[in-house]
Amino acid sequence: MRSGADGANWRQVMFFCGILSPLFYLATDRLAGRLLNGYSFAAQSMSELSATGSPTRSLVVSLNLVAALLMIVFGAGVWRVGGQALLPRITGWLLIGNAALGLIGTIFFPTRFGVRPNFASPGVIIMFFSVVCSVLAMMFGAAAFSGWIRVLSIAIPVSYVLLAVLRLTTGASSPAGQAALLVGAQERTMVYSFLLWVMALAIHLLLSRKGGR
Repeated sequence: MRSGADGANWRQVMFFCGILSPLFYLATDRLAGRLLNGYSFAAQSMSELSATGSPTRSLVVSLNLVAALLMIVFGAGVWRVGGQALLPRITGWLLIGNAALGLIGTIFFPTRFGVRPNFASPGVIIMFFSVVCSVLAMMFGAAAFSGWIRVLSIAIPVSYVLLAVLRLTTGASSPAGQAALLVGAQERTMVYSFLLWVMALAIHLLLSRKGGR
């Protein structure tokens, strides 16, 4: 009985990491953006805050390391909660992949401060696959879990598609450079919504475990 209780307590801790990790990511972005003089959350990419030469790089890397480790622990908790079920395990691995790839890109392949990155650069490619992991995690999460978390898991990726279509249809008629002025806002819409989903999944798992479901 004690072993079972200890295992349940550890699962609770792992699920709670799914709440802490997004809060760390969000707080880091807001804090670093405010500390960097002249930084625009709407017009500048999040990678500028951790870029080589950025005054906030050391702060962002340190806090993102904590956030990524918390996300990895949560991913392991999602992997374990499904037992032998395949879909929760895949969801957990995708969460771990998202955090690990994002951390690798931030630490080892940062962009240069004030320089627009080459889309074929290793850092951009790694971050792209990190985003792919986040989208796939929500899609597999929609299949793995039921209830309101399934609705949210479907709604967020669908909103990504709708935003992409809207951007393409309005981009042609927009003045040159106007889309670039919203790079930060568009990026944060995707990242923040994924972090919201992670928190929602963590809360769902905490509530379902307490309820015995």
